[in-house]
Amino acid sequence: MSDRSSIASGHGHQESRECFCGLPCPLRTSSSKDNPGRRYVGCPKFKDDTGTHCKFFDWIDDPVSDRTHAMLSELKIMNKWLEDQLCHKEVVESRLYFLLFALCGLCLALSSMLMYVIFGVPQGIDRCKVPF
Repeated sequence: MSDRSSIASGHGHQESRECFCGLPCPLRTSSSKDNPGRRYVGCPKFKDDTGTHCKFFDWIDDPVSDRTHAMLSELKIMNKWLEDQLCHKEVVESRLYFLLFALCGLCLALSSMLMYVIFGVPQGIDRCKVPF
């Protein structure tokens, strides 16, 4: 390993290297189907089409097994399902709050009418000005 490389193998450390052309190579995480979640470093000019590309590339993590690939796929499916369920729950919850407030308003209106029927018009109120 050259003096221009620095890899921290412990968890939580920022892993970085300088490539053959001296540019810093940030730690990246693969999102490809073949290497999901696998960390790597590579020169920013790795896929440069101008002819000045650099071939520096190095995996940080070990390859992922077929079983791990299958588990990651299942977890992604489960995560999507859970996100959908959460969204549905939020929609149902907002509709229930609307119904709750509507029922509270209805109860208030009905109790006011019931009070009027039971006790009549309160003293000091002109019957001609009562709207109902």
